[in-house]
Amino acid sequence: MRNLRLRIEYDGTDFAGFARQKGARTVQGVLESALQAALDEPITVIGASRTDAGVHARGQVVNFFTSRPIPTDRLVMVLNRRLPSDLKVLSAREVSAQFHARFSATSRVYRYTLYTGVHPSVWKIRYAWHYPRPLDCARMQAALEQILGEHDFRPFSVKLTAEQNTVRTLFSGLVVPTRDGVRIELEGSGFLRGMIRLIVGELVQVGTGKREVDALRWRLETRRQATFMAPPQGLCLMRVKY
Repeated sequence: MRNLRLRIEYDGTDFAGFARQKGARTVQGVLESALQAALDEPITVIGASRTDAGVHARGQVVNFFTSRPIPTDRLVMVLNRRLPSDLKVLSAREVSAQFHARFSATSRVYRYTLYTGVHPSVWKIRYAWHYPRPLDCARMQAALEQILGEHDFRPFSVKLTAEQNTVRTLFSGLVVPTRDGVRIELEGSGFLRGMIRLIVGELVQVGTGKREVDALRWRLETRRQATFMAPPQGLCLMRVKY
């Protein structure tokens, strides 16, 4: 059996998330259907990150096992002819049998985009949170730096079980002002469900002056649940590192 690694991108707007769900259009489900049709055998895809509904990816990584000898460059062409316009394969290569898209990863890099222009833009509405208010990036950066490192991020997560491991390491975080908004870059060992969107929501509250700069650290220390969640369309998985 061959273990093949794919790098894929998708517009998450019309997907109910990455993970396969009965009766729902998902990235995993659509990709597996295309692979099964192309290779004429059952395929199970393993993803590096289970992005939520509406979340995008420019550098998602998946792997799967196949007995077919198809060259990887031809597989990319065959798949992209079968896949819809909002899901495409960027590259494919054969890897060792031990490679696992999720467990072999050392970190994931996400970007959250805010558009702060006064009027909504049809060109940005699918890929950014329209937040037409001034944001203090210096305050947001100071707040973000206080939660870098290894912490129990349970206050920044949703739909967890009591026994679930919620310790993660946030390696880096940047708040970058842009011409028409703000870009937030986060790299971590892994992210809990809703974690980035809750962090961004809290950062926006800090950026508008509604929260103190130590608000995010306070939530970690007191284990008080964050409740202001940023919408999904501004979030994009940029890269998975190995």
